[in-house]
Amino acid sequence: MEKAEIHFKNRAQKYNCSSNWVADQELIRLMFQLSEAGPGSEVLDIATGTGLIAKEFFGKVKKVTGLDISPDMAKHATGCMDEIVFAPVEQMPFADNSFDAIVCRQGLQFAELDKAIPEIYRVLKPGGRVVLCHLTAYNETDRELAFAIQKLRNPARRNYLMPADMATALETAGFRDVENVEYLSDESVNQWIDNGAIPQENMDKIRELYRTADEAFKEIHDIRFVDDDIMDDMLLVIATATK
Repeated sequence: MEKAEIHFKNRAQKYNCSSNWVADQELIRLMFQLSEAGPGSEVLDIATGTGLIAKEFFGKVKKVTGLDISPDMAKHATGCMDEIVFAPVEQMPFADNSFDAIVCRQGLQFAELDKAIPEIYRVLKPGGRVVLCHLTAYNETDRELAFAIQKLRNPARRNYLMPADMATALETAGFRDVENVEYLSDESVNQWIDNGAIPQENMDKIRELYRTADEAFKEIHDIRFVDDDIMDDMLLVIATATK
C-alpha cells in the first residue's frame, strides 16, 4: 500500500483545485455550524492539509490547531490556524480533554479507524462536539464500483466508507447524540482524478469504469457525459456527535 505521506506530497501543489468540494464554502460553513464552536472554543482540525477548514474557524474561536502528517500540504496553509502539529491521528500528542470541538474532512479514510476514533474521543472535552465529513458510496447498489474507482484514485486509502460507517464507529467509541448529515457535491471526474498523485493509467481506468458502468450506478450518481468530461454527484456524509 502506498503511504499517505507520499500520496499527499505528490498532491500538495494541486490539492486546492482537485475537487469541487475542497473549496466549497457552503460545505465548509456547514461544518463550522455543526461544530457549535464559539469565541471561547479550542478546535482541532484533523488532516488539516492546506488549511481550508481551519481557516473558517481561525479568528472566530479561541484557538485552532491543525493536525497533519504532510509538511508539504501544510506549506499551503499559512495564516489558516494558530498552530500545526505533525503527528498521526492514531497517536495524537495532546492531553486528555484538550478540545471543545474536533473536525475532519476527508482524512480518516487514510487512518486506522479502530485507533483513530478512540483517540478523538480521548482528546475531546466532555460535552465537546465532533464533526467528521467523508466521501461514501450511496448504498449497496453502487458500492462495488464506487470503491473500485476510489481505490484507483487514492492508492493510499485504507477505508472505503458506507454512509453509516463513521456514525457506527462513533457510537462504538462511546459518543452520544450521533447524527448524519448528507451533502451532495457535483464533481468533474477529469478534475477529480487529475490530482498529481496517480499515473495516467489509473486515470484512464477510472474513465473506462464510468463509461462501462451499469445503468443503476449511472442513475444513482446522476452521471453525465459532457464533451470529454464526466460529471458525478458524489455523496459526502457528515457524522456529528457529542462526548
